[in-house]
Amino acid sequence: MQGNDEVRSLFEEESRERLAAIERGLLDLEKHGADADQAMIHGIFREAHSVKAGANLLGLKSIESLAHKLENVLEMIRRGELTPTGRIVSILLEGLDALQDLLEDLDGSESRDISRPLERLARVESLRR
Repeated sequence: MQGNDEVRSLFEEESRERLAAIERGLLDLEKHGADADQAMIHGIFREAHSVKAGANLLGLKSIESLAHKLENVLEMIRRGELTPTGRIVSILLEGLDALQDLLEDLDGSESRDISRPLERLARVESLRR
């Protein structure tokens, strides 16, 4: 069981770093909007994907679901299907805040209500051009 504790600990540490990188990227994205650098957008997407994959490996379904929704919206931005307006970036940041809350209480993360950020991100997903 100790190995699993080490894996969870590593996931927490790496995810905190990834979420901080996503936050920096989203703030940059908000500043640049439609003129945002593609490499930066891809980097934010990649960080969200890594959090999702790690949560999946550990069976952390709430974290995985929320990271997946973030990843979907970021993929739409990356493909040019969605312009990263201030409103959309705000919704992404709300989802990120919810992810950070889940990460702070990993043991209780499955019992937390994440329906609001999931719904808001799902609405953004429905805005495809």
